[in-house]
Amino acid sequence: MIDLALLTCRPDRLHPVSRMFFEQWLSDSLSTSEFLGWFHRPNSDYLPVTQRLLAMVAGR
Repeated sequence: MIDLALLTCRPDRLHPVSRMFFEQWLSDSLSTSEFLGWFHRPNSDYLPVTQRLLAMVAGR
């Protein structure tokens, strides 16, 4: 299960498509590689957010 610390990296207003991918990843319905490939596509500014989320997971 993803802990709540990851939610602090979440922008206040995600693009609806990115939000969908984020929620699917949090619920384990989307693999990390799929998340990497899709989350930042609607808004390239989300790429650093994607990397931060994954770094937090890897640091466990």
